[in-house]
Amino acid sequence: MLHAKGRRAPALNHPRLQLHAVDFAAMPALPHVDDVYITLGTTMAAAGSQSAFRAVDYDAVMATARAARAAGATRCGVVTAMGANAQSRIFYNRVKGEVERDLQQLGFETLVIARPSLLMGERRALQQAHRPAESLSLKLFQWLNPVLPANYRARSGAEVARALVRAVQLGRPGLQVLSGRALQASWYREQPS
Repeated sequence: MLHAKGRRAPALNHPRLQLHAVDFAAMPALPHVDDVYITLGTTMAAAGSQSAFRAVDYDAVMATARAARAAGATRCGVVTAMGANAQSRIFYNRVKGEVERDLQQLGFETLVIARPSLLMGERRALQQAHRPAESLSLKLFQWLNPVLPANYRARSGAEVARALVRAVQLGRPGLQVLSGRALQASWYREQPS
């Protein structure tokens, strides 16, 4: 059974999927958890302020990870961003780096961090607002992707998800960071047989 928690339940239906809308500031206890995958994130424009951005990209991520760890999770996969660095002068990169740093302190046997450059994908299904500048960037990236270095190529959300799940399921102990190049590698894109 897959339990998915989010600020709002997306319009998805599957017999083995249970969707739960939650307030991450008051994260409820989770049922027993083997693995946790955290793909929470927003943009500064959508959040409206640095504190609102941090509430999603740091506080909600950490609340989810702590709740999963308390429920028995030993493996964690999380999506942050290329450029994540707890010492960065850029607020976005600093928050992503701080969450990476602090996740490492929770004691997961396996922690896999995916650091894509730009995520491609349909936002309307996730009830996200249309972002014209992002749409333009995605079109530009799709045209430039073949000539960009692998770490800078835009990735689909599905591609990142498959790579993250594959790496977590391999269960290599310790920290693994999947850069754009690793997200492209066929080893991580293939489904386990």
